[in-house]
Amino acid sequence: MHFLCILMLKSIKALFLTALLTVIIPNISAHNRVMPPRKNVYHVAPPHWYVGFQNPNLEIILHAENIQQFKISLAPYPGVLMDTVKPSANNDVCYIQLKIQPNTASGVLTFNIEPKEKRSKALSSFTLNYELKAKRVKEQQAPGLTPNDVTYLIFPDRFCNGENDNDNENMQYRVKVDRGGLKSRHGGDLAGVKSKLDYLKELGITALWLNPVQTNDQPEESFHGYAITDNYEIDPRFGSNKEYIELCSEMKRKGLKMIMDIIPNHIGDKHWMNQYFDTGWFNYKDTYVQTNFRAPTVADPHAAPSERALNVDGWFVTTMPDYNQRNPHIANYLDQLYLWWIEVANLSGYRIDTYPYPDQNYMNHLMDVLLSEYPYLTIFGETWINHTTTQATFVKNNIKGFEKNKLPGVTDFSMCWAFQEACSKPFGWTEGLNRVYITQSEDFLYQDPYKNCTFLDNHDISRFYSIANEDIDAWKRGITLLLTTRGLPCIYYGTEILMTGKTEKSDAYVRFDFPGGWPGDPVNKFTPKGRTSKENEAWKWMQTLNKARVSYPALGIGETTQYSGINGVYTYFRHTENQRMMIVLSQAETTTDIIMSRFSEMTQGYTKIKNIQTGEVMIIKEKLTLAPKGSYVFELIK
Repeated sequence: MHFLCILMLKSIKALFLTALLTVIIPNISAHNRVMPPRKNVYHVAPPHWYVGFQNPNLEIILHAENIQQFKISLAPYPGVLMDTVKPSANNDVCYIQLKIQPNTASGVLTFNIEPKEKRSKALSSFTLNYELKAKRVKEQQAPGLTPNDVTYLIFPDRFCNGENDNDNENMQYRVKVDRGGLKSRHGGDLAGVKSKLDYLKELGITALWLNPVQTNDQPEESFHGYAITDNYEIDPRFGSNKEYIELCSEMKRKGLKMIMDIIPNHIGDKHWMNQYFDTGWFNYKDTYVQTNFRAPTVADPHAAPSERALNVDGWFVTTMPDYNQRNPHIANYLDQLYLWWIEVANLSGYRIDTYPYPDQNYMNHLMDVLLSEYPYLTIFGETWINHTTTQATFVKNNIKGFEKNKLPGVTDFSMCWAFQEACSKPFGWTEGLNRVYITQSEDFLYQDPYKNCTFLDNHDISRFYSIANEDIDAWKRGITLLLTTRGLPCIYYGTEILMTGKTEKSDAYVRFDFPGGWPGDPVNKFTPKGRTSKENEAWKWMQTLNKARVSYPALGIGETTQYSGINGVYTYFRHTENQRMMIVLSQAETTTDIIMSRFSEMTQGYTKIKNIQTGEVMIIKEKLTLAPKGSYVFELIK
């Protein structure tokens, strides 16, 4: 909760009351709650603000007991005007609407809050100090991701416990650490992530995406982070806002970027906004209605309007109230929330959860808000969809009728399913590796497919090594595909040590603890000594390709030229004006020769190829011999 400085007017500040700008809050009866007469401010959203945004308007939601029995005044501050104080249908919530002029200096606003009834003994006057900070100039803003970055997705509760003292924080719902429970909290935290930054750098990682780290003070299953109960605070069991900012700063010093996971669709039902709500904040607030989970209805020209509305307005589960982004106060709240976190932590980007489920007009508006202020910000939205065409409609695309959509990139499930099939299903005309060939051929649908986040697995689907039937050659093929195709590649924690798990029984089976992340763990797989020989083989394979992705521009920003798979072998080239890479992947169970003349348009002018895994340099001959189920990345040399 956000407790700001509240001081009783028993000082000389009372002398200035006559100069205040005053707006009286009318009495509203609906949803009024009788609360003990204490002088507490419970929540102020945003808790502070920044001067220098393009939009001069700021709407502060003030949640304080019996606030509608008070009048609120703003002490004179150069460049800041209070337009009005709007009431809500809740006795404990109001909206303070300000206009901040350009070139306003940073400083502290003072709101004087007095009872409407002067003779009330139950209520006392108080002040609220509200800080305005200077917004970062563009030169100070963190850079976004490029296709030559490699992101590492961390499930914070299960990665590393760096601070035991915060394991059992005094929350409203005391969910104690229990590493034996699948859906219990295990104690991973920000200090643990910070302690492993050098490990991640050594692996070749350049960016981190953490599953949500804001407060999830829920009685059950709070470990996953997607039922937030305070959007402006880091969960104390992970750390604090200060520790999150320090983590981001340390990452920047080490050349790492931070992606925050955000959820504009819903919150946890123990969030204060669900307890002290205003009319219109949530969809289906009075009667629970579940979404139909039919994301394609957003784009389906034949979808029944009721089906489309149910997808957007229905709740995910009973414990996740669904925001109504059409409500102007919720729209303002979310706009300001996501601008605020970028400034607070100097983020490089956002991953947006459940992107097809909020109101899409609002989501396009949010893209405008964020990207107009932070043009280098990386944004990709989760679109868990099985078809490339439908997936592409949510982003900037080349599809008639969907030109208005402004999301830069998606979490590319279409490519994920193709990668998985290439490593788990037999080769065929459209199957196996040719599924990747076909999926890449559909890139004409996107304005910029390089902004899609590509992945082999994540916290919601089965572990990739399990999908690959624990076949190390198939695993290497998948890692090679991920790190040599277009997009923003992302690796789920533990993939480098061949962690396994399937989601048939529960998603928790793909969220096991990283061995060695807790004091007393019997093995420490953060070190070579703690890993098996096969795990070290996998770790080295990934490290080499991660570093190649970063150091070879062609593997990231380069164009793609691909050749359809033949006889179990799929070949494609990544190339820039000054660099050319050849990727060859085989599903064949036996040694295979490929005829190099097929690729002469790409190899013309080059005489040698260098295997980046082994360093071996070979003269380009008539044939290239491939090992059974071999995966190769070659640099072409003139």
